[in-house]
Amino acid sequence: MINFKKNKKTVQKIFSIVNTWDCKVVTFLGFKIKIPFKYFYGLIANGLRKILGIVNNKIVFSNYMGESYGGNSKYITEEILNRKLPFELVWLLKDTKNNNVPKGVKPVKYGSLKAFFELVTAKIWIDNYHKIDYIKKGLDKNSQQIYIQTWHGSLGIKKIEKSVFNLTSDSMWEKYAIENSKMTNFWISNSLFETNVYKNSFWDVKNIKEFGHPQNDIFFKTHEGLKDNICRTYNISTDKKILLYAPTFRDSLSFDPYDINFEILEDALKRKFDGNWCIMVRFHNRLRKRMKNSYQNNRVINVSNYHDMQELLYVADILISDYSSCMFDFMLTKKPVFIFAVDIEKYSEERGFYYPLETTPFSIARNNKELITNVNNFDIVKYKSEVEQFLKDKGCMEDGQASKRVVDLIEKIIG
Repeated sequence: MINFKKNKKTVQKIFSIVNTWDCKVVTFLGFKIKIPFKYFYGLIANGLRKILGIVNNKIVFSNYMGESYGGNSKYITEEILNRKLPFELVWLLKDTKNNNVPKGVKPVKYGSLKAFFELVTAKIWIDNYHKIDYIKKGLDKNSQQIYIQTWHGSLGIKKIEKSVFNLTSDSMWEKYAIENSKMTNFWISNSLFETNVYKNSFWDVKNIKEFGHPQNDIFFKTHEGLKDNICRTYNISTDKKILLYAPTFRDSLSFDPYDINFEILEDALKRKFDGNWCIMVRFHNRLRKRMKNSYQNNRVINVSNYHDMQELLYVADILISDYSSCMFDFMLTKKPVFIFAVDIEKYSEERGFYYPLETTPFSIARNNKELITNVNNFDIVKYKSEVEQFLKDKGCMEDGQASKRVVDLIEKIIG
């Protein structure tokens, strides 16, 4: 009898199946056969569409490759539910059990054949990121279907898509990103600035709607009990003020830029802003698993797995970040934002900025000493004035009505 564990390499030379970027590679007796994913998923799913047709009231949502029930898609979904519209709502999620989706929404496993079926038979797709995972497996969109792209940042300073050399240098990624862009029917923008980013950083952009971002509607309304719920989740007192630290990722996935001295920072917050403080840390999706057990002690709480970033921003009293677009969401609250960025020159060279970091209303610290100085010297009157001017200069039109405008568009499409 062959011991397959001991002779694994030998067995693999005889027969193996390996997944690559967009195909399966079958090896048999030394011969390799490449079978594109589209023959595994695309032909089956698209065949079902031809048989069953398009469901006119079905909408399929996703948030950053199925990460959670959150982002712009969440707030569009809830506007639909509030209006009690007769739509079939499907969410593509990596976790279909612990996902916070409300009653009336169907969770489906992200990337599954079932997800393909939902996409190819839905009238509308709504997403805040590419559908590259599906396109490389054969997903296409016919003329009856509508794809609405909301993107996941707003007024962001860091360059994206074809504006970033190390992304477009990957020819396979670029191929699918171009296809995704060309399939998009509507782009949701919140400013003249973002409209220009869409035009210059994506491919074949058409039908930009300056509606505002639905996820930012939260900052224009009162949400009773939200802070209580979050404090209860993390077992902290509701009378504490909250500082949220939410940096973006580095392409190298290095941890070095996140070295804040939270002990001296907490002391500075107490002196400048009074009260007792709780420090929450939220890492980017690409770092969550690697940083799962980091920054978890009696002074700092890791909230990286909390499902909705906008809710954390809503309850926070102060935000610290580096180059994340969450700063430009949070600034709508007029609450203080501080930049802690130890690698500005390196990041600018590798990723690039649409405009100088120094032109934002946020004070910049390259080390802990400068961060404490910026906290001590913070002037709320000057800051609010600079925020107002910044939003005006970028042509921002956020007013808390974005979800309403998007759902009005959806009703028009379906109706």
